[in-house]
Amino acid sequence: MKEKMKMLMSIIFLSLSVVFLIVNAHISSVFYSKFTEQVPVKYKAKIITEGNNLVFSPGQRAVIKFKLINEGSEVWDSSKPDPVKLSYVILNREMKKVDRTENEIVIPGKISYYFFVELDLPLVIPSKRGVYYVEFSLKRENNAVYRLPEKVRIKVE
Repeated sequence: MKEKMKMLMSIIFLSLSVVFLIVNAHISSVFYSKFTEQVPVKYKAKIITEGNNLVFSPGQRAVIKFKLINEGSEVWDSSKPDPVKLSYVILNREMKKVDRTENEIVIPGKISYYFFVELDLPLVIPSKRGVYYVEFSLKRENNAVYRLPEKVRIKVE
């Protein structure tokens, strides 16, 4: 009778161990799925400007201050031989480039997922009055890897 009891206890503990492993694997799988849903791409970013009322004089040299948040899985590391750069261009109301020149700055430091960097963006404001937009892209090895959906609106008076 003792042997049958030992055997029964062994089977129960073995069954509980298997159930525990299955539940643990399921929990891990759900966590991994949620993480990959949050960071599905290597390059993604978001811009937060410090002011919504960006008004400038025609032809003025200006600086726009903003935060650039890394929302992708790739770490932006300025110490690498070919770092991630922020490229920007000024567009008119029809979303056409005002100037053919595409400016870019190296994103400084080492910015991991969901960290941000504060940047000062030097701009030469268009010489004609009106509303313009600054469009941004992330570049790697001289190729655009991500175009930010947000555009910064500037007004020239």
